[in-house]
Amino acid sequence: MVFGLTTAAVLLAGTAAASAAAPARLSVSGSNVVDPAGNPIVLRGYNWGQWGTVQPQDPGDNAAAGANSVRIPLRWWGEWKDGVDSRDPDPGNPSHIDAAHLALLDQTIKQASDAHLWITLFVDSDYGQGAGGRPDNFWTNPVMKQQFKEVWQFLVRRYKTTPYMGMLEILPEPKPIGQSDAQVRAFYDEMTLTIRGIDKRTPIVVGPNDNYSCSHLEGAYTTVDPKIVYTCNYFIFDNPLNRIKLITDFRAAHNVPVWINQVGIESGDVDAKTKARTVLQAFEDNNIGWAWWTYRISGTNPDTHGIYYADPNEPDGWHLKPAWLALVNGFLVA
Repeated sequence: MVFGLTTAAVLLAGTAAASAAAPARLSVSGSNVVDPAGNPIVLRGYNWGQWGTVQPQDPGDNAAAGANSVRIPLRWWGEWKDGVDSRDPDPGNPSHIDAAHLALLDQTIKQASDAHLWITLFVDSDYGQGAGGRPDNFWTNPVMKQQFKEVWQFLVRRYKTTPYMGMLEILPEPKPIGQSDAQVRAFYDEMTLTIRGIDKRTPIVVGPNDNYSCSHLEGAYTTVDPKIVYTCNYFIFDNPLNRIKLITDFRAAHNVPVWINQVGIESGDVDAKTKARTVLQAFEDNNIGWAWWTYRISGTNPDTHGIYYADPNEPDGWHLKPAWLALVNGFLVA
C-alpha cells in the first residue's frame, strides 16, 4: 500500500528526525566524497523518486542489498506524472510547503535515516526549472524564486540535525529559455550561499544547464563553496558509454567529485539489460557514484522505468521485476 498523506500526517504530525548533538556528515576532499572518518565513499543506491511510493520494507531491503545512499524528492511548484505538487499557496505559511506533504517527507527521510542510508534531498520544480519551455521560472519570476529560497531555508533548518542527511541537491534539470550556462550557475551560487548561511557542513549538489546535460558540466563549475558535488543525468540510450569521458575529464580537470543523480533505462528498450550492465560497470571502474532511476514507479507499464511498477492485481499493489532487481543490486556492493 502506498503511504497516504493523511496517514503520514497522523504518524508524524510535521515532526522531523533529529538528534540533540550535531550528527556526522559527509564531506568533500578533492575528487572524492568522503565519509565522516575522512575515507572516500562511492555513493550507490536508488531513487525513491515517485512521490509517496516508499514501502516500509524498502529502506531495509536497499541497505541489505548493499546500498549506502538514497535520493529523495520534494515536488514543489510543478506538474508531475504522479499528480503531486507540495507547494502551499497560503501566504501565511512561511515554509510554502503543504503540511501533509511535509509530514510524508519527514516520514520518508526518517525511514532512510533509520536504515543508515545517506540521503540526497532534492527539491524538484518543473515550473521553476523551465520545463517544457515554460517562460515563468526562477530566472524570470523573482517572487517564486524568493519562495523557493525560503523553502530551502526551512528544509535546511528542519533537517540540520537529522542523522545521515548526506547531500542537498538544489534543483534538478534546469532548462530555462534564453539563460546561459553562466546564468544557471549564478542561480546555483546564490542558492548555495543561502544554504550556507544555515548549514556550513552538508555537501551541496549542483548540475549543468540543459536538463543536467553532461556535455554542459564545464559551465557548471563554481568556486563559490568547497563542498560541491557535481551531477548530470545518465539515462541510457544507444551509445551507452558516450558520456563517461565527459565526466572523468571534468572531474580530473577540476579535482571535484561527480555523482550521477539518475541513471536508468526503460526495461522494454532493445538490449536494455546489456546496456545497463555496461554503464554500471563503467561507473564501477571509474569510481563514479550513482542513484538508479527508480525503485518504484507509480505507472502500470512494465516496459518503462522502475524495479517495481504498480499492479492492482498483486496483493500489495506492486509487481517486482526480479531480473532488474538482481542486476542493479549486483552493482551496489564494491
